[in-house]
Amino acid sequence: MNKARWSQCVLCISLLLPAWAALADAKQAKAGPPACEQVTQEDKTQLEMIGRVLAEGKAYAALAFLDAAKIDSPPAKLYRAHALRQTGQFQPASELYHQLTSTCMSGLAYQGLGLLAEMQEQHEAATSYLRSASNLLPVDSRVRGDYGYALMRFGDTQTALSELLTAIELDGNNRLAIHNLIMLMYKMGQDEKASQIARDFNISDASLQSIRDESGMPAFKDSQRQQFSLGGCYGNTQICTGILSPRLEVVQ
Repeated sequence: MNKARWSQCVLCISLLLPAWAALADAKQAKAGPPACEQVTQEDKTQLEMIGRVLAEGKAYAALAFLDAAKIDSPPAKLYRAHALRQTGQFQPASELYHQLTSTCMSGLAYQGLGLLAEMQEQHEAATSYLRSASNLLPVDSRVRGDYGYALMRFGDTQTALSELLTAIELDGNNRLAIHNLIMLMYKMGQDEKASQIARDFNISDASLQSIRDESGMPAFKDSQRQQFSLGGCYGNTQICTGILSPRLEVVQ
């Protein structure tokens, strides 16, 4: 083969490499993550208890229970990553989440990485991780809501709108997504639409005003990070804004 022809072949191959990589990624996404191995009933019971402890915001206690249980499975590692993130131990949490991206917990691991990035004001990285989570868990209302919130923080209001509406249509009881949608309307200058959404979902005037007050989206203070990481409701008005803390509803 002459030199000119060889150069043409090399150029062809270099142009095709990105397409081959994209095709491989598409096949992997279509195949989905591997299935989780079955756990014993005893391990399942312990993990469900640890999940409840995490849901109550007792991340240090969850870590203690995980140490005592000595369960070596992807769901247990995911709980540990969540607990580490919620206690501000970002580096070990990130390492665990990255390990889990090639396991049966891959979708929730990418969600965790997105939450971790968002807590550190890394909005572009957060949207990238949460996009991966959304691709792996396309009908999970909490993931789509988190992705929408991260997009809003990043400044992509149109895509954020689509994701938040999707989250609400998937689960009409996703209060975080509803409140974040109202916040997005205020950020877009759509005050009347914000009020209409509030009426549609029976949001009180006091709650609506609180959401409007938060629509300035200031940078997180250290004192706010725990509340943000849990994505919970606070006060008598039960206002929920921010981003979700992922939980395993069912442990296989």
